[in-house]
Amino acid sequence: MPPLPIVDFHTHYACPAYPALPPRHAAPELAERWRGMARRIADLDGLLAEAGRHGIDLRVLSAPPALVTPHGERTHQADLRRLNDHLAEAVASAPERLRGLATIDAFAGDAAADEAVRAIRELGLSGLVVDCATDDQLLGAKAARPTLTVAAELGVPVFAHPISPDLMTRSFAGLGRYGTSLARGTINAAALLSLLADGVFADLPDLHVVFPMLGLAGLALAAATDPGETITVAAPAGQRAHVYLDTMGFTPAAIRFATDLLGADHVLVGGDWPIAVRETSRERVETTLTRAGLDGEQRRLVAGANALRLLAA
Repeated sequence: MPPLPIVDFHTHYACPAYPALPPRHAAPELAERWRGMARRIADLDGLLAEAGRHGIDLRVLSAPPALVTPHGERTHQADLRRLNDHLAEAVASAPERLRGLATIDAFAGDAAADEAVRAIRELGLSGLVVDCATDDQLLGAKAARPTLTVAAELGVPVFAHPISPDLMTRSFAGLGRYGTSLARGTINAAALLSLLADGVFADLPDLHVVFPMLGLAGLALAAATDPGETITVAAPAGQRAHVYLDTMGFTPAAIRFATDLLGADHVLVGGDWPIAVRETSRERVETTLTRAGLDGEQRRLVAGANALRLLAA
């Protein structure tokens, strides 16, 4: 049997001129690690060398706006252009090993949509990464509709990355790193539900949105409702909304749940490099998917085939 193609959909990389910022109110243990992680996020050579050592065939690079924008500020369109120009150059330096998701402020209306079109059509990037929310808007908001419409029309995926909402992150601070993750996962789940509640999936049937495993609660809540069944594998042919989950780690039971609910054709390997404690490696991916009880075809899809299909536009 040929080796599985391993694609890590959740890999962070940002132009060195825009240092990666820690999540708002980050737990102390995360804050202590952040300086080293920020250096790695800007080190393309190191990223490629590490991927080679660990047997990762393709990494999908992204820098969501909240990763590179000071808290309380909006990412200026000129900065987004520079970030995306640099990302396109980085991908072009190793096209067989890298793909890139354009950094887009989805809540900037038509200006965001214009940059999305430029990044895909002129720069050749493979999709978009957006913040899943702001402190007062979720991804289903009217302001984000132009960006989502463009993504659907161009046939490229949108990676809805978590943010650290101010009130929840402060409220959960006593939980340490669990509190940081819980706040980010809660807002990510809410963003997923907003796409359903605000009719985005119904209005844009060609929209493909990837959420990290942190948003799993939104998926579980949606699936318990009649309208929410449209995002599951049980949806009638032709009516299934295109919602994907990246594994954001290597927990077999969570991956099994996601594949049972969404179908193995809607789950992607994602390591949250370099923020996650566990490194993405070929051995870890293969072992985890086997322990999750996936058969050979399911493992092939989750390990890389799904990501390659999404990025093929």
